[in-house]
Amino acid sequence: MGTVFKRQYLAITIIAVFVLMTGFSTPITTAIDGPSNLNVGPYVDRVIFQVISAPDQRVLALQAGSIQMDSSFIESAFISTLEADPDISFANIPRNGYGHITINCNRFPLNITALRRAFAFAFDKTRVRTEIVDISSQEHDSVVPAPSSWCIEDNLPYHYYTAQSATGNAILDAAGFSVDSGTGYRLAPNGSPFNISIEYSSTSPAIAGAVCQIAVDALTALHVGAFTHAVDFDNLMLTVDNNDDFDMVFYAYDFPNHNVDWLAYNFWGELADVPNENPCNFRNATYDSWRDQLLLSTDYDEVYEAAAAMQLILHENVPMVVAYDNFFKQAYRNDMFEGYVEDQGRGVAGTWTIRKLQLISGTPGGALHIAVPDDPESFNIFTAHTPYASMILTELWPRLYMEGPNLQAFPYLTERLQIETHQDNPVVPAGHTRFTIDIIQDATWSNGMPITAEDAVFSLKYAVESGVYGNPAGRIFTDLVSAYAPSTYQSVVEFETESLWHFYKFAYTCIIPKHIFNNFDGIGYDGWNSWDPVFDPAAPHITSGPFTLTDPVIGDFYELTANPDFRYYSPENDTTSTSPSTISTTPPSLPLQALTILVGAGVLLVLVILLKRRR
Repeated sequence: MGTVFKRQYLAITIIAVFVLMTGFSTPITTAIDGPSNLNVGPYVDRVIFQVISAPDQRVLALQAGSIQMDSSFIESAFISTLEADPDISFANIPRNGYGHITINCNRFPLNITALRRAFAFAFDKTRVRTEIVDISSQEHDSVVPAPSSWCIEDNLPYHYYTAQSATGNAILDAAGFSVDSGTGYRLAPNGSPFNISIEYSSTSPAIAGAVCQIAVDALTALHVGAFTHAVDFDNLMLTVDNNDDFDMVFYAYDFPNHNVDWLAYNFWGELADVPNENPCNFRNATYDSWRDQLLLSTDYDEVYEAAAAMQLILHENVPMVVAYDNFFKQAYRNDMFEGYVEDQGRGVAGTWTIRKLQLISGTPGGALHIAVPDDPESFNIFTAHTPYASMILTELWPRLYMEGPNLQAFPYLTERLQIETHQDNPVVPAGHTRFTIDIIQDATWSNGMPITAEDAVFSLKYAVESGVYGNPAGRIFTDLVSAYAPSTYQSVVEFETESLWHFYKFAYTCIIPKHIFNNFDGIGYDGWNSWDPVFDPAAPHITSGPFTLTDPVIGDFYELTANPDFRYYSPENDTTSTSPSTISTTPPSLPLQALTILVGAGVLLVLVILLKRRR
């Protein structure tokens, strides 16, 4: 099976917004990395999540065939051993993040764009890849990570991949950075001498320290004095977060999801010098001019245009330099099952592999064993936060949309979606965004009750109302003004501002049964955190997913059994598409029109989420 480390983009056209965008266009997105009948399944009878804490024990279990997959990433020390086993294959899972160098645009002369651009040209990312991070990485320039469909990496007009010190020196010469004949070092345009400190965490000399040394080498090639400085990690981040007096700092970003509205905050000029915001202290009026379009437009083309323009401005002005963009290896056995789906978000052990895997004979059945390094800390969907709990909960709870293997939104319960503003429909209040969602009509809860639009609406209301009692799920719904079900299988969700990003606030929310969680004779709003099925056998556990939890042995394993009542369950090898979704083509300005991809005969909604988490 080939690598999934590929760049994917959406099929839209970008307007030439300034000189750097001349000739810019986005290639057509590749199809979802998986079969056309992606939603159909599962085919295996059982999935057993087996708790194996020690990495070497997981490797031994994989070699012995007692597990078919390790949900963790394989440590480099074990790779050569596993590569020698013909019954074991690898998947390369791209990291939704990168290591990078933040540049303080407040600090003279780093506040001069020419110096930052010259450094970017001289910095050798290829050397970082080959000498430090090895082959599990690739060169990258955009501030948006490579897996994201918002990323314009392959359409940037030029790249900073290799050491191009001649170009950098020419930029500095033209900007008035002269070379002092006595010292051999550059002087600032005002004639003053300067040097640059590059700080990194003292806990990472092999990677962070080595990257910073390559940065010093780049500056030296530009005749700029530079040195590295190891700092305690907590102090390092305090320096950045508090906008203290630093030159350059190396650290890493990891993004927990795939929403790029952070572009409107991380580099926004009005947040320069504000603690915990805009760490580069970057100011650029043209960049800021795209902010409203990114945040407030409900048209996908317009949002993408703004995101692309902002990436290009950052590429030109270089407030930060991405040093490397790496990926991780997962191992799985190839002698029992086939149909592994390499998910760019969850990895090869994710929900789509579990949905599509079949015996090599092409027949359904069998038990799939997946190793997890630790116990799920909870089965409460509002308090569980580890990936091990999430792996199991994803198989039990429905949503309006799921993230597909390529991180695009894939309809789960949704049959049709329409988005309207006041311009599209005068009934919608001015400034509001209204989503009308038709859901499928033959999905049921595990107790046989139908899943209705009331359940979908109640799930949002429950998040808001339980938020009063501390449920963090309610925090994202502060601008939700109404949610109601005009009919059994149609729900309406409305926000008090216009923005495409509102879609992400409800689309992936777990749908819960109103008759179980209601505030009258159910769990209630104040019971959001005390309800914990599995760990509390008395707690009601009515779910609706491709599997049901049938045999948990806490601390040892958690067995799931295929749910024959699941909407897309297929006990046989089904090669036909049963896509549930069509996309409304009205009103004409529907923002998600540009996000469609063909999945069999159906046209499916495509969106992606990217939200920053600094690590």
